[in-house]
Amino acid sequence: MNLKNCTPVLFVRNAGLSKKFYTEILGFTVVMDNGGLNYAFKEGLAVWQINPGNIISKTLGTENIADQENASRFELCFETDDLDTIYQTLKENDVKFLHKINTEIWGQRTIRFYDPDGHLIEVGEEMSIFLKRIYEEENHNLEATAKRTFMPLDALKHFIVE
Repeated sequence: MNLKNCTPVLFVRNAGLSKKFYTEILGFTVVMDNGGLNYAFKEGLAVWQINPGNIISKTLGTENIADQENASRFELCFETDDLDTIYQTLKENDVKFLHKINTEIWGQRTIRFYDPDGHLIEVGEEMSIFLKRIYEEENHNLEATAKRTFMPLDALKHFIVE
């Protein structure tokens, strides 16, 4: 079997509203527009407007796909080199947060929030940024950094160049 080109797809109630959220607030770039109902973004995500005539809606039920009260079964996860600016942009646009900036137990700073259809999104510091920060906090001790970040020492060495 040779599967290719996996694209995560979010089913949305209003593709235009989702496009605006992902392009204007998160800075994504549209690479394909299928008649204003489906969009693909350069960042590796697609949004498809719920169509009651589609087999997915017919089998899953449009009401189940569109129900924002259902708990998220997954999240989209991104990394950034400027978490504070993204956080501020989200606040300025009244985005609903699961939590504000949080330091995870492994040391990475993250935020989690919802898109207009209630999909959970995480944005965290890039691995190299937070690993280097912890390395500095641990006085340039690779073993202590590996222990604190739960990162195997061999993998950590790829991020930390002494």
